[in-house]
Amino acid sequence: MAESLINPGGNPKDSKPWQLGVEEAREMAKARFRERLSNGEHVGGCSCSTEDEPVPEGTDGPRVVGVRFRDSGRVYFFDAAGTSVDVGTWVVCTTSWGQEAARVVVAPKQVVMSQLDGDLKPIDRVLSVDDVQQIEERRRDAARVVRRGGEISRAYDFGIKVIAAEYSLDGRHVRVSCSASDHSFVEDLGGMLSEELGVEVEMQMVGPRDEARLIGGLGKCGRTLCCSSWLPIYPDVSMGMAKNQDLSLNPTKVTGLCGRLLCCLSYENEQYKKARQLLPRLGQRISTPDGDGMVVSLQVLKELVTVRFDDSHRQETYPASELLAPGKRQARVEPAPVQVEAQPEANASNEENSSQPRRRRRRRRRNRSENVGA
Repeated sequence: MAESLINPGGNPKDSKPWQLGVEEAREMAKARFRERLSNGEHVGGCSCSTEDEPVPEGTDGPRVVGVRFRDSGRVYFFDAAGTSVDVGTWVVCTTSWGQEAARVVVAPKQVVMSQLDGDLKPIDRVLSVDDVQQIEERRRDAARVVRRGGEISRAYDFGIKVIAAEYSLDGRHVRVSCSASDHSFVEDLGGMLSEELGVEVEMQMVGPRDEARLIGGLGKCGRTLCCSSWLPIYPDVSMGMAKNQDLSLNPTKVTGLCGRLLCCLSYENEQYKKARQLLPRLGQRISTPDGDGMVVSLQVLKELVTVRFDDSHRQETYPASELLAPGKRQARVEPAPVQVEAQPEANASNEENSSQPRRRRRRRRRNRSENVGA
């Protein structure tokens, strides 16, 4: 009855919404939404009709560009303010930490209207040759700050691990990234470094993931760490993602250099979840063209199911399309309930054993009453 309501070979527009599957209904809703937007209709009073329109050039509005201060940092938006910039151009921007060098990653024509929110700070200038030489000097000075910070920490037994240091472009501020189990001596170390260097020192505590991002290295795949090359935000990762992708649950296999779960476990997790929705579960009993059996293995990406038959105990692998209806699970063949025959002798012995503690308690009460009466 339910299968007669679905018309997989027909046109979804000819069917009622309740007669469509989930995917067909979503595509139909998206098509209706695009049609209303193309006709200029306002949907819910939002600005969806203008979110794909770039900021026009030659207008009085700001020419917005997106810049990134680190290779794996977030994208921040600034006003180009008449400066001719393009993707890959290095510019100087003023932040709350001072002047910093940043690389343009989003050109003015690529910024959409819906991303503009709040006031934008202007770009100071394009990075010059002198600025590049100054940045190289600041990097050498930062390396000396790391070494000096480690020496002070070991001399005073602070227990602080100095990981990295970064100067601002004007050289007035330096940010020191460190990690420590006890935070009580962090300010003391910052004060000593500030007095010795003659600049303002900002001590920043970081965790294991940030430590791996700052130091860098190679992952299990042989490539540069995602967090130090392009990943701006750490995703939420759980051991269930490794289990969902049939990976080893050995902690040494699914952890990175930071000692935490690999961030790449979240990259294909959604694809695996959607693929598993079209496959039976392990241990389920299903019907195949060759008979009934139990699912003993799954190849999620290839959509292959290995079934072990009950009669001959042989195993065969089938494509999921031969076992399941499109877009929905096939009815499983559940095993017949096993009837357990009553065992009167065992039950009688159990009742006898359970009654023995009662008899002991009664005997103890009787002995106590006799002792009291005596």
